[in-house]
Amino acid sequence: MTAGTVLDLGKFQESERRLTPQRQAVLKAFLELSQEHPTAEAIYQAARRYCPTVGIATVYRSLDLFVQMGLIQKAPSLNGTARYETQKVPHNHFVCLKCGRIYEFDKAQRPVVDKNIEKEGFEVISSSTVCFGYCPACR
Repeated sequence: MTAGTVLDLGKFQESERRLTPQRQAVLKAFLELSQEHPTAEAIYQAARRYCPTVGIATVYRSLDLFVQMGLIQKAPSLNGTARYETQKVPHNHFVCLKCGRIYEFDKAQRPVVDKNIEKEGFEVISSSTVCFGYCPACR
């Protein structure tokens, strides 16, 4: 998703939530950085350009809200630091164990899910494959 991509902001109109200037700044910053799977800290630094009064706590709360609303999702990461990405068709990730960079690989279909999961009564809504290793630059 590129910076020119528009998220489904109609979800705000359908909910009781307001798209405040601070939330708009967080969304703009996220879109600007979305190809990098940004952290909340990176989004905060970028959001301050759009709304100098936005605080880091507001960024975290806004990102949590956007995840709950299905506008964005958390991406896998190496060290447990939350990273964010857009909601997309199923795709796979590769996380470099040395530099920590996250690479995306599109996949036309849902990753294979162990059939025993569904046999046990679980309903799989979403799944992804995450591979860990070394990127070409770090090998």
